[in-house]
Amino acid sequence: MIINTNFAALNTLRQLGNNEKATQSSLAKLSSGLRINGAADDAAGLAISEKMRGQISGLNKATSNAQDGISMVATAEGSLNETTSILQRMRELAVQASSDTNTTSDRVAMQTEMNQLTSEVNRIGNTTEFNTQKLLQGDGKTNLTATGVISATGTLSGAVDQSTTEATQTTTMTVGAAAADTASFTMAGQTITLTFTANNTSYADDAVYGMTGANTSTATAKVNISATAGNNTATTAATDAAKAVQSFIDSNDVLKGNYVANTDSAGHITISALKTGTDAGADGTIGASTADMGTAATADTGATTYATQSSSTIDFSTTANTVAGATALVGKGITINGTELEFYDSSNGAYSGSQQGIDISSAITATAGANAAAVVAAIVKQANVSGVTLSDATGGVMDVTSVQTGTVANSITTEDGGVQKDFQATFQIGANTGQTMTVAIKDMRSQALNISGTTAGGTITASNGSVASLTAVKSASNGSDNINVEYTLDVSTAANATAAISVIDDATAAVSAERSNLGAVQNRLEHTINNLGTSSQNITTAEGNIRDVDMAKEMTAFQKNNILQQAAQSMLAQANQQGQGVLKLLQ
Repeated sequence: MIINTNFAALNTLRQLGNNEKATQSSLAKLSSGLRINGAADDAAGLAISEKMRGQISGLNKATSNAQDGISMVATAEGSLNETTSILQRMRELAVQASSDTNTTSDRVAMQTEMNQLTSEVNRIGNTTEFNTQKLLQGDGKTNLTATGVISATGTLSGAVDQSTTEATQTTTMTVGAAAADTASFTMAGQTITLTFTANNTSYADDAVYGMTGANTSTATAKVNISATAGNNTATTAATDAAKAVQSFIDSNDVLKGNYVANTDSAGHITISALKTGTDAGADGTIGASTADMGTAATADTGATTYATQSSSTIDFSTTANTVAGATALVGKGITINGTELEFYDSSNGAYSGSQQGIDISSAITATAGANAAAVVAAIVKQANVSGVTLSDATGGVMDVTSVQTGTVANSITTEDGGVQKDFQATFQIGANTGQTMTVAIKDMRSQALNISGTTAGGTITASNGSVASLTAVKSASNGSDNINVEYTLDVSTAANATAAISVIDDATAAVSAERSNLGAVQNRLEHTINNLGTSSQNITTAEGNIRDVDMAKEMTAFQKNNILQQAAQSMLAQANQQGQGVLKLLQ
């Protein structure tokens, strides 16, 4: 027998500890009614049940939100019910005033009531609110059901190279001009050269050659949406410009004598005679302007006298006109979730853009008989144009360079997104993000219903074409004070009253349509509440299955653990008494 280590007592003590823990766990479950009182009870079950609890609380709050939404919609619809009653009374007055059985004084009384009823429509629209939010003013805070970046872009106008804009050139060669004289200028970095080959014959060309074009620029609108300026780079090849001049000559001018105009790869236009010698049928006058070409003279080539010029005028002009008020965005809008957003400018109703341009012009009269190089030198010497540099290049080629620079707007962006006409409220009707619905309530005041206006003696056209008149003096207020700010429907004559009937009918239809929409929203919210309740119930049941304790089962476990605990205590006492037998051996 040993007494130092009591194996039986140790084993019994361990069993007693386990039974005590099991009993305590059963007591906690039975007292709370929950199977899971801590993460240690069921880690996975705790995670699942907590997620379900979040859904349940979210669904319950969404139900509350939907009920609040019904209250808001019902408030608006109830006010519109009274607006409908007012419109019905206004229609009665208009019908009554349409009859010639009424005197002028009778219609004055009817007009007075009409004015008061219009003011009351305004009062209802301006004062109907829910939780301090105005419902019928149509200017509530915009809460869209979805938020995103507006990525659509569009070209607002076409683009034309600025260098081709109204670029004109007039050149007249003189009698005695050397063969292959040239007159050139540079436009947008490209040299355009006109070469006249006389072929030892003295001909005079009275024609005016020109290039014209239209100046536009490109503008791009972006939705959300700063005006960005960018360089409008002009690119015009010399050959293209030369071909344009040639085309102009071919289609518009009849040259003296037999001439032909050709272009080469360098962009030169060569106007040369097909024959040499004399041409008796060559003289005459072309229908081109010669007002700035000097005094006419004659020159004898030995066979025939041709009309020539005593001096020549060389004009170079390139103009990039500014297009004032080029429309960038007019009368357009963006629709998001069926809600129209209008962009506007308070001054003229449209965002406008303009193009910038540079004017370059130079004119000089040279002495008759001067060659191209001398003419160019004279232009360079005498021209004094602000912002323009002229340089004398070799071979009689003059470079015309603008030292001014400018930019052209290439994009237009709105800053604040526009104007929202409808009151909008978004209801969170689900437990998760994005589970919302939006209700929009239009402006239901008199002017929005088209039964009043801001123009004295103005007119309102009904949907059936009837034209009603407004009073000549302001006769309706906003309903909150006694200051009249609007003109009401005029029923002072039978004709005006008859037309007013149709206008009031349109207003009644508009209010009825809005009430119908609100009623549909209310019905939808009722179904939403029912669905949310069902979902909450089912998820609550599922969460209870995971977390709640089976009381009968747990009571059975408690009774077992309690008995085992008492038995372990008794056996521990017995195990502790086993060592007492050693004392008898010592006696």
